[in-house]
Amino acid sequence: MLFDKKSRRLRENLKKFSKKRLDLDKFVKDIYVDNGLAYISCNVTGFYDIIDRLSVDGYEWINGHFARFVEQNANYIPTEYPIVLEICGHRFTKAQQEAIEETIADYYALKMGDTQMALEKNKGRAIFLAVMAALFAIFVYGTSRLTGAAMGVLVEVVFILFWVFVWELADCLLFDRRDLLEARTEAAQLASVKVTFREQFEDEPVKPSEEKAIIREIFEDDVILPSDEWKN
Repeated sequence: MLFDKKSRRLRENLKKFSKKRLDLDKFVKDIYVDNGLAYISCNVTGFYDIIDRLSVDGYEWINGHFARFVEQNANYIPTEYPIVLEICGHRFTKAQQEAIEETIADYYALKMGDTQMALEKNKGRAIFLAVMAALFAIFVYGTSRLTGAAMGVLVEVVFILFWVFVWELADCLLFDRRDLLEARTEAAQLASVKVTFREQFEDEPVKPSEEKAIIREIFEDDVILPSDEWKN
């Protein structure tokens, strides 16, 4: 009897949990978004919380823990919102601020470059598959009128190969390329991140005039350049 009551209670709990829902869009906007900008705020104790200690001056690389923190938060932010990365908790020198901004910009520009190269490979693969499908289609059409048991088997094999290339082409264009385009958009969002510095975190958005300036700065150029070219 006791077991039956416990089992019934557990089933009722399971039903209650299965009915719970979360308004993810509202949840995300309440945490990250204010007006037209999304904010990722982090608290650091020094320069090497952001920059890898193995880096040399002028060729800094991002700290892996810091990059993961930024990317895990960015995963929840809709890609239509520009991101402001607020770095709080430490007073950086002007040189350190410039190094941090350039390192973050270059790191995510390279990430965006990876997605662009993947898209180029996807395009090349799609062209190859389309050509092979067309060749097998021509071969099927040319041999379909031939008779004989051996030719019948050959036509069947070629017909199967034709559909293999067609399905691979459809998968390449409809699924792989769509995922890659989404990944490139997400990478572009991070490559365009605006870095700000605060000695102490304050839970308030930037002023409207600053917000407009940030949005204008982020969308000013379609081409993202390495930091050395920005300096020049």
